[in-house]
Amino acid sequence: MIQSFRNKVAGLLLLSALAMPAQAQVQDASTSYNNGKILLQQQRYDLAMAELLPLTDTRSLYAPEASYFYALAALKNNKPDEAYQMLQQLQNEHPNWSGMADADYLLANVLFEQEAYERALSKLQELKGSALENDAQGLKRFYLNRIHDKAAFERLLQRFDDDKTVAQVYADKLIQGWYRPQDRQKLERLVTKHNLDRSRYLSASALRGQGYNVALLLPFQLNQGLQQTARKSQFVTDLYAGMKLAQDSLQKQGIDINLFTYDTSADTMSVKRVLDLPEVKQMNLLIGPIYKSTAKIAARFAAQNNINVINPLSQDLEMAQDNGNVFLFESSIATQARQAATFAYQNFSPKTAVVVYEASKEDTHFANLYREHFEKLGGKVKTFNKINSSQAAATAAAFRGLNLQDAGHMAVFSDKMTAAVNATSLLQGTARTLPLLTYDKWLDINQVSLRQLDDLEAYFISPKYLNKANPLNDWFRKQYISRYNLPPSIYAYAGFEMLYHFGTMLKNYGPQFNQQLAQSGTKLGVFFPGLSYTDLNNRNEVRPDNQYVPITKLENLQLMVVNPVL
Repeated sequence: MIQSFRNKVAGLLLLSALAMPAQAQVQDASTSYNNGKILLQQQRYDLAMAELLPLTDTRSLYAPEASYFYALAALKNNKPDEAYQMLQQLQNEHPNWSGMADADYLLANVLFEQEAYERALSKLQELKGSALENDAQGLKRFYLNRIHDKAAFERLLQRFDDDKTVAQVYADKLIQGWYRPQDRQKLERLVTKHNLDRSRYLSASALRGQGYNVALLLPFQLNQGLQQTARKSQFVTDLYAGMKLAQDSLQKQGIDINLFTYDTSADTMSVKRVLDLPEVKQMNLLIGPIYKSTAKIAARFAAQNNINVINPLSQDLEMAQDNGNVFLFESSIATQARQAATFAYQNFSPKTAVVVYEASKEDTHFANLYREHFEKLGGKVKTFNKINSSQAAATAAAFRGLNLQDAGHMAVFSDKMTAAVNATSLLQGTARTLPLLTYDKWLDINQVSLRQLDDLEAYFISPKYLNKANPLNDWFRKQYISRYNLPPSIYAYAGFEMLYHFGTMLKNYGPQFNQQLAQSGTKLGVFFPGLSYTDLNNRNEVRPDNQYVPITKLENLQLMVVNPVL
């Protein structure tokens, strides 16, 4: 008996010893699970994911719950792909879990974040009649409002024609700016089918639209003293004043543009704060910011939210590099050089060039681009000389040493007085009829008279040319002086031209006007001689900067465009 009792005691002790690790494991799993949920509530998502991941193993007692909370933490941690994979694992391994409706809702949220809208909407359909149906409608509305591509939305509408929320958000977007006369029949059908408010969607005022919202992210410098602001930000004030007159002109044509101003300097944090505002994500167009550091932040915002951004002043093509939502209002340096070379190749014979350029980084870059494109077209650059105009004697010797024989034209890329004087003296003395191509800044060099340039075959690259003989110029000048008691600067004209052009694009094509911008070709501006974002070699490909570069020439002391828009 004693021996038997001892054997039983030994057996119980052994079972107890074996059971202790299993019980400890359960306690550890419970602790990890609770820790994971607490970390999730504290928004410490990386730590929550690390705590929950071991519990997602199918052998764990907490596997379904841990998998769900892990996916939720991953989504909130901006890792939708990891959330998706975990939810797929949850559905495959625990299809009968009691919380599967919550998992379906979460999966739809993840799919929306991945921009898989059709799959997300299909998943939410499975929640019809469940306790989460109302929440699903809210989720659906939130993400559908983030779609800015009308054609993409219409594809969803076709696929989910019976979904009232899809139909209503689309109808909202129509009256908020997407509406075109050809949409009337479709809108009436949706209102009738889904019993939408006819006064909201089909009244005359609704179909005129509420206008287009344009955000201006410009350095108004409102936090500085008045005198300091006036001195530093006059160009911004002029730009904005021109836009206000364009806003008035567009309104008279039935195009309502709502301007929202945001004071943004070169400080990247100020721009980030503005772009984080919920209202900015609902804008139809952004103009600005102008500084390179802040423009990069705006470019990322444009790509993420599919909102077009116009840089009003930059000529740096890098601002819009590889981003189909960013455009330069002006022609980039690369485009100016390319179009100047194209003009020279098409109009000057023989197809040979003598190129002289300043040693500065900008002029050297321009000259290299010019030579590259001229030679690509089939031309030949006979001479490619660098000068330093601060060395007057060496510069004069460089020009005297040029061999102009058999040259089709001479190109001088320098805005320095020394270069201009030596170039004009050389041509006056030895080759008066040889075409000269240079910057339009030469027209402001007092040491070279307009008569001298008129007598020569001088052509000027004039990206900011403004036709002062244009009758509309007198109208604009009078309107501007009447309102602001100041004559308009070139920035005022640019502000008007910019908002008028892109405001018209918004009215004709909606916020996603990119493709139409490519196909519209070169158009006359109101004041500027031309605007074009069309790739001449591929009319279906939009270019990120203005492709039209005016080339001008003096005729009887009047500056004329020699490559006008026909």
